[in-house]
Parts: sequence; structure tokens; C-alpha cells
Amino acid sequence: MRALLTIIAGGPMRAATTAGALVVIAAVASWSGWDLLRATWVMSLSACAFVTLYAILAVAAAATGACDETPASAPKEADRG
Repeated sequence: MRALLTIIAGGPMRAATTAGALVVIAAVASWSGWDLLRATWVMSLSACAFVTLYAILAVAAAATGACDETPASAPKEADRG
């Protein structure tokens, strides 16, 4: 379906917009507008919860140093040759 929409509508963002428009048109045409509105509300709440949880985990990782770019290298052992 995505490939078909990409061929019809163009790039990925335009394909997503076209798909969203088709869903809205189909929902309104089949008298399911309220169901679509409820589903959108639930998905937006879920997305907000995910973003909040991700932000909390990112702050915790930054505070503990878990996301440092360069790990500390182990000290080299002296050559006792």
C-alpha cells in the first residue's frame, strides 16, 4: 500500500498525507466520524504518554552518565619485558 501511495502521491510525507486524507474521507462517508475522532484522541494520549516516558528515561540516562559518548578506556599494563 505504501509503495502504491508513493507512486500515486509522491514522496513519503505526501503519501502519508494522502493516506490520512483517504482514512478521514472514508470515515466521514461511512458515518464513522465519531469513531475516528475517538481513535485519534486515544492515539494522541498514547503518544503523549510515550513521549513523556521517553523524556524521563532520557533525563535519567543523562543524569547517570549512561549516554556518554566516549567510554573510559582500561589502563594499559606496563611492559615488563
